[in-house]
Amino acid sequence: MVIKNEELLRQYAPAAFAKEPENGRVSDRYSFLPTTDILNILGDCGWSPWKASQVNARKWSKGHAKHIIRLRHEELTPQAFGVGDSFPEMLLINSHNGLGCYELRGGIFRMVCSNGMVISEAEFDAIKIRHIGFEEQQVVDASKEFVNGAGRWAEQVLTWQNTELDKPTRRKFFTDAAHVRFEAPDDLIIRDISTPHRTEDQGTDLWTLFNVAQENVIRGGFVNTSTGRKARPIKNIQKDINYNSQLWSIADKYSREVSLN
Repeated sequence: MVIKNEELLRQYAPAAFAKEPENGRVSDRYSFLPTTDILNILGDCGWSPWKASQVNARKWSKGHAKHIIRLRHEELTPQAFGVGDSFPEMLLINSHNGLGCYELRGGIFRMVCSNGMVISEAEFDAIKIRHIGFEEQQVVDASKEFVNGAGRWAEQVLTWQNTELDKPTRRKFFTDAAHVRFEAPDDLIIRDISTPHRTEDQGTDLWTLFNVAQENVIRGGFVNTSTGRKARPIKNIQKDINYNSQLWSIADKYSREVSLN
């Protein structure tokens, strides 16, 4: 079977096409499973890669480095998802250096800011597939779970869109969001984390506030007053996932707290 969007993958995540594990890094029990095999299975389930990246290979070869592939499902369009300019996606994370398993995670991509979000494990557990004893049905079942779970994500987003935060609560929310990336954020950092960059993000509902915080935490671009250096965009795959997941969990906590008041 032909891999969908193969040219894009070869350009941005060449490690996805490794044909064998990295020499000297894997045990005898390690069963090599190419990322392309997973993509073929997901392709049969309606998923297509649309964005990819991999880490800079310093400790291991470029052909085996950790990579992340974002996939869209043919049925989960923005119109079907029903929450404006966003659509659900699946994140496939893998490496062929023996340092981890395959990981499938749920995500939401908001087109207006070209910035993907990741569902926290508290909302939807990451599905981890070991390189030992792999079964194709695991991937098929995972696909079904993601498709079925998209409706719950949409309901959660709609709830956040209808959850207004007053000024003191907004301040506390952005303070908590700033702590995801900065150990002791001062007033200037909190201000930068809470600053919207487009008219669509001027609202005071939780979904809008979450998007503002998420974009600023991940993209940086402002001066970190504790170091005097500009906060750089997050390029590290695992940090990106961790920060996104923590931000989602924080927003979910605020949603629950407001609903109880």
